[in-house]
Amino acid sequence: MNYFRIEKSSPVDFISTSYIPSHMELDRYRPGSVIYTDGGALMTSDGTTTHLIAGNSTVRGYREGTGPEAKFKTITEITQLSEKHVVVVDRGNHVRLIVRTTHSSSPISGQCGSKGYQDGSPGWFSLPHSVLLDQRDKSQLLISDTNNKAVRTMDVNSRVSGTFVMSNSLKAIGYMTQDEKSGDLYVTAIHAVYRIRYLQRTVSLSGLGSQADSRDSTLLNSLFTWPHGLIFISHNTLLVADVNNNKLRLDDMNADKVTTLNVRPFLNPPYSLLLTKNSLFVGYHGEITQ
Repeated sequence: MNYFRIEKSSPVDFISTSYIPSHMELDRYRPGSVIYTDGGALMTSDGTTTHLIAGNSTVRGYREGTGPEAKFKTITEITQLSEKHVVVVDRGNHVRLIVRTTHSSSPISGQCGSKGYQDGSPGWFSLPHSVLLDQRDKSQLLISDTNNKAVRTMDVNSRVSGTFVMSNSLKAIGYMTQDEKSGDLYVTAIHAVYRIRYLQRTVSLSGLGSQADSRDSTLLNSLFTWPHGLIFISHNTLLVADVNNNKLRLDDMNADKVTTLNVRPFLNPPYSLLLTKNSLFVGYHGEITQ
């Protein structure tokens, strides 16, 4: 596999965290740093210096405010609309916005502390989990809506919500990533990764079966247990953090096959992933390694 190589070197402890860093990406506001979630806080670090953007990693709740005065229940995922604006999915408190220059938070959609299903403005969600900026239509966000078994949309400017696709197959839908060329979405569920065709709005398994097991095999028998973070490492290959199996796994869509990477035994299950030009960052409970 010429697109991904594991060197014979030990992972380096990048930073310690208070909780699970469920999502991380390169920080557009602070080049050279990684922006990441830490329970009820949004943080950024270059591996030496760590800064709080907003919230509190241990004190949970709901309050709009600035810096540590803002309260979040659990920040599960973010997307950076620009260098200064970050959309945050606060699980249980719907979708919120953080402005980097002021460290301030404000609501975008949904009613914090409430659950439901409603398109329009305001949109209602039931435990939203993941958010990304649609690469085929950058005027809208795509949001995984767990209890509604759906991927929802929200217009960036008008904040009007809609429904991209709803399916019983998307039970316990969680994290998402998108193929930038086709626009197809790949989403995690309890024991599988599903592919959502962008144009057809159809849902199908992506190299995975639907029963709990940890064996490597071909399409019909290859299984996950509670996959979380997933990222593209090539056009047709996903790297997936398989939490309950405590492994990193490759989902090769060309071969319809999933294999396990031969890396060091993890002391904690891997949750989130970030691939840069030179490094793979892996987030666990209490740390991020590089």
